[in-house]
Amino acid sequence: MKKYYIHNGSEQDGPFNITDLKSKGIIPKTEVWYEGLSDWINADQIDELKELFSSMKPPPIKPKTTSEQSQSKLTPKKSSLGKNVLRLILITIGVIGAYAIINVVFSSNPDSNPSNYYEQKLTIEETENSDPLRFLSVEGSYNESFWGTEFKLKGKVTNRASIADYKDLVLRITYYSKTKSAIGTKDYTIYQIFPPNQETLFNLDVANYKDVESIGLDIVGAVPNQSE
Repeated sequence: MKKYYIHNGSEQDGPFNITDLKSKGIIPKTEVWYEGLSDWINADQIDELKELFSSMKPPPIKPKTTSEQSQSKLTPKKSSLGKNVLRLILITIGVIGAYAIINVVFSSNPDSNPSNYYEQKLTIEETENSDPLRFLSVEGSYNESFWGTEFKLKGKVTNRASIADYKDLVLRITYYSKTKSAIGTKDYTIYQIFPPNQETLFNLDVANYKDVESIGLDIVGAVPNQSE
């Protein structure tokens, strides 16, 4: 799967997959690069990204016909006492019948059982714990230190899991040359808790090397934070 980088005119960000780009709010003229391109190009020049700019328009509103408008204007009628009593009886019977039907449905529906709900919750949590990388993503920005021996990295990890939280995230730094070639990688472990449905900030000092023009971020590992 391609990893895309985006450029806002002063700094780059990435890498992202197509799903991540949808949340970044890119426009057709956002500059994009991926491995294999010789230079940055506009997002709308990449076939796989064109679908991000498609928009659906609602159908036109059709004016109501004269017959339809006349049907919406109802003249209230006076109800006699007998009709009101009959209506009250019918409403009471309907409420009792609906209550009986709801009781039957809930008693026969296994999903309404609290124990089954707990089992379903466990199943979701087990699925999310089995594949943390499916639910985690990272983005960030960095600045070179005064001496040029380190990058000061400020990042954000998003956990899209609904129940599971993770810890001890392993972040892989990929170093790129001026020609966009990968010249090395280094892994760092971030010892933090990453709760579900949340974004967690982190700061990291990353080693710098000779001839490094830019760096890329990827999550390559994480541990489910399961209670004993």
